[in-house]
Amino acid sequence: MNTTSSVTENRYRTAFGILSVAAAMLFASLTSSNTLRAKQDDGGSDTAQSSALRVPADIREEAIEKIDAAMAVAAGPLLRTAFSSAESAEARKMALAELKTLVSQTQSTAAGMASLKSRLSRRIALLDVALAAAEVSDLAPSQQISPVTQAAADTINWLSTIGNGQLWVDYLQLTELSAADVDVNLLKKVSSKLSIVDSANDVQIAFMQRPELQSLKATIDSAVAVQSYDNDEAAARAELARQLDHLVVSLLAYESQQLAVDAEQSRTAYRAIRSRFPQAADVLRPVLVSNYFNHNLHITVSESLLSRMVADYRSESGCIADCIMGAWVTGSQVTSVNVTADIVPSSNSAAFRINAAGNTQSNTVAQKDPATVRTVGNHFFHTVKPVYFSGRSVSGGPASIDVDVNSRTVSVNTKYDGIPIIGGIIRNIARKEVAKSKGQSEAITRDKLTEEALPKFDEEVNTQLAELNATLNKTLASLDKKGVGPESISARSSSNQIGVSSRTMGVARLGGSAQPPMPISATGLAVQLHETTLNNTIDALGFNGRSIAEDDVLAELESALSDLLQREVKLSRDKPADSASEESTEEPEPPTTFVFSKTDPIRAHFGENELELVLRTGVIQEGKEEIPEQVITVPISVSLQGDKLVLDPGNIGVTSKEETNRVKQITRANQIRRILGRQIVRRELDTSFDLQGSAERQLMLTISYIQLADGWLTVEMQ
Repeated sequence: MNTTSSVTENRYRTAFGILSVAAAMLFASLTSSNTLRAKQDDGGSDTAQSSALRVPADIREEAIEKIDAAMAVAAGPLLRTAFSSAESAEARKMALAELKTLVSQTQSTAAGMASLKSRLSRRIALLDVALAAAEVSDLAPSQQISPVTQAAADTINWLSTIGNGQLWVDYLQLTELSAADVDVNLLKKVSSKLSIVDSANDVQIAFMQRPELQSLKATIDSAVAVQSYDNDEAAARAELARQLDHLVVSLLAYESQQLAVDAEQSRTAYRAIRSRFPQAADVLRPVLVSNYFNHNLHITVSESLLSRMVADYRSESGCIADCIMGAWVTGSQVTSVNVTADIVPSSNSAAFRINAAGNTQSNTVAQKDPATVRTVGNHFFHTVKPVYFSGRSVSGGPASIDVDVNSRTVSVNTKYDGIPIIGGIIRNIARKEVAKSKGQSEAITRDKLTEEALPKFDEEVNTQLAELNATLNKTLASLDKKGVGPESISARSSSNQIGVSSRTMGVARLGGSAQPPMPISATGLAVQLHETTLNNTIDALGFNGRSIAEDDVLAELESALSDLLQREVKLSRDKPADSASEESTEEPEPPTTFVFSKTDPIRAHFGENELELVLRTGVIQEGKEEIPEQVITVPISVSLQGDKLVLDPGNIGVTSKEETNRVKQITRANQIRRILGRQIVRRELDTSFDLQGSAERQLMLTISYIQLADGWLTVEMQ
C-alpha cells in the first residue's frame, strides 16, 4: 500500500522542487532564440559598498513617491534624519518614532504598498534597536561567556572526534590556550590563524567556518578586546558603536545586493557584539532573529491534498479453507481497502493519521456432521497508524484496529432433510446450535481479521517510513556536506493543515525576514521561499570561478542541483523531434563561454512581482576580444495570465566596476545583450504539473496564485 512514505517525501520534494523552479526561472529561456529589448548603460558604474550609513535606495523618497506621493513627502525628511550618523541619537529616535506612526497609519491599498511598509518597518526596527543597544549600561562580558580556557577545551573535545583533529590542536596551540594565564600576543596569533585568508581553498574555508571554530575565535577576540580596553569605558563604548555601525551597514548592504561578503561581515559583527557586549546583543537579538536570521522556507499542506497523496484503493479476493470450531469451512472472500489521511493538531511536530478503512465480504459453507451451514459475511475494519514528522525524520506510533463483524446464516441443511418429521426436527436443532455459537464464531472471525490486517498494515507503513527516512537522511546529508543544510526545521499541524518551516544560512550567511501573510489552501499546498534560500543554495552549486560554455550552463545547473538534492532535477525542455529541421533566420553567435566570478556568480532578488537575476561573469567569444567580469542584471516579470505562468524578461543591464572607457563599455554591453537576448526570452509555462512524478499514478496540481514581493516568492497550488 502506497501510504505515508509518498506523503512526506512528496512534501519534501515540493520544497526542493520549488528551489528547482526558482532556479529554472533564473535561466528561464535558454532554449529559445528571440531578441530582448535593450538599454544603453554608462560604463564604469562603481558598485563597491561604502561604509557610510545611507537611506537604502528602495525606501528613498523617490521610490516611495512611485507608490504614494503623500507618504513620500512625509517620510523623506524623517528617513534622512534617521539614517544620518551626524544627527544626535535623540533626533534619530524621534524621526524613527514618527516613521513608525506614519507606516502604521498609512492605509493605502496601492500596488506595492504592503511590500514598501514591510521594507520600511524592517529598516526602522534595525536602526531603532541599534540605537538602543548602543546605550546599554553594562559593557562587561557576561560570566556566561566561556573564557578562553573553556573554549579551548571545548574545541579540543570537538577536534578529537574528527580525522586529523590533533594536527589542528597543535596548529591552533589549543593546549597553550588551556593554561590559566594566556598572553595577549598568543591570543592575537591564534585569532589570526582562525581568520580566513584569500589563499584558502573551498574545503579550508568551509572548515574554518565551522561554528566550533568561529565560536573559539569570537571568545579569543573578546578576551583581546577586554585586555585592550583595560577598564576604559569610553574605549569600550566606542568599540561597541563601531561594531553596531558595521552590523547595520553590512545588513543594509546585503539587502541591496545579496553579496556574500556583506552577509559574512554582518554575522562577524554580530558575533563580536555577542561575545564582547552580551547585554547589547540581548537587545539586538529579537529584531535580528525576526528580520535577518528567520526561517526562509515555509510550506503548508492541506488535509485534502495529503489524503490525495496517500490515497490507495485495493481489492483482493481469496479462498477460504479452514477448520473452525470443529467444522470444515470453505468458500471465498473479497476484501477492499481505502487509505486516507487525517491531520491532527500538534505544536511540536507535524502529526497525522493514516487511516485504512476496509470491508470484507465472504461466502462460506461450514460442514460438521450432520449439518451443512451456508453463511454470508459483510465485515468492516478501520485501521489507524499515527505518524509524526519532526522536520528531519518521520516516525510512526503503534497501529490499532477496530473490527465490526456482521454475518448472516443463509441456509442450514442436514443429511436427514429427506426424512419426514425427523428431518425437520434435526434441522431445527442445527439452527439453534448455529445461533448459539454465533457469538463465538464472530469473535473468531474478528480475531482472524485483526491478525491478518493489522500486522500487514503496520509492517507496510513502517517499511515506507524507513525508506522515506533513508531518502531524507541522504538529502540532508548532501545539503550539509555542501554547507547549505537547514540548521533549523520547525514542523507543526492544525486540525486540517501541516506546516513546515526551515532556515538555511550556516555561519556566514543570512536567513529570511518576517514571514509575510501566507495563503492557506483548503485543497492544495502553499510555498513561501525567501531569496536567501535560493542564493544560499546557489553558493553550493559550484559555479564560482568556473568557465562554462553557454550551451552547457543549463546542463551544469541541472547536474549541480541533482547532486545537491540527491534526486534528478530537470530544468530544460526536451527538444521536439523535428527541431533539427527548424532553421533560424538569424546569424548564429560564435561559441561563447561564461567565466563566472569567484564570488557571488549568480544572485537573485524577488522584487515586486519581478525576479531580478544578477550574473557576475566575464565572456569569451570565439574570434572576439575577451570581456572581463561584468555585472549583468536581468529583470524577469512573473505573472499568471489565464492558464499560463508568464516569465517576461525586461531590459538587460550591463555594468563594469573597472572599465572607464564609456564607448568600449557600451560596445561590450551590447555584445552581452546580443548573446543573452537570443536565449532569455518571454516564456509561457503551463500552470499544471504532476506532483507525484510517477508513471503509476498522477497527482495534478495547478498554480492558482503567485506573488513576488520584498524578497519572498509565494506560490499557492490547488
